[in-house]
Amino acid sequence: MQVQGSVQEVSSSDGCLNDSLEDEILAFLIDGEAQLHTYDDLTKVNPVTPTTVLRCLQARYSVKVFYTHAGCTLVALNPFRPVPELYSLDVMKEYHNAAQLKPHIFIVAEEAYRNVQGQLGPVNQSLVVSGESGAGKTWTSRCLMKYYATVAAPSSVVESHDTVERIERRVLDSNPIMEAFGMTVGLLSF
Repeated sequence: MQVQGSVQEVSSSDGCLNDSLEDEILAFLIDGEAQLHTYDDLTKVNPVTPTTVLRCLQARYSVKVFYTHAGCTLVALNPFRPVPELYSLDVMKEYHNAAQLKPHIFIVAEEAYRNVQGQLGPVNQSLVVSGESGAGKTWTSRCLMKYYATVAAPSSVVESHDTVERIERRVLDSNPIMEAFGMTVGLLSF
């Protein structure tokens, strides 16, 4: 399949691809090329194929959008450069108690935080941060801990920057211990 000068190899497990699906993929990529970066949830991509999903992620990355939902999963792309404005105190405040916001690690953190603080009683939560070596798992975990250190502190403490930094430092200093319990050795991490 050829799409605007780039070759896309698409096949099924038996080596053949339904012609109507190939036409559907081609139509999606050609007609929606300019809007691919606007898909904030990959389940809205139609058809959902490796080609269309990867093209959407590529389009979002090219406009510096590094988080995308895939249903209840968050896909994070490593920008391989510092993006401090994406993790500022103002952004944390924006995501804390927000009803609906764009995909971000803080929206996942906030949802888990709300469930722990649930009105009908706390509900245990687990966040799984996975990826290959160098994908940004440690950075993401640090962002999660920084978010929790910030939102769990009383607002008077948050206004006192020194206190927040002290709480944040304590939480972040615990990261190596937490990693020691959560680290595994597999084919991709050695």
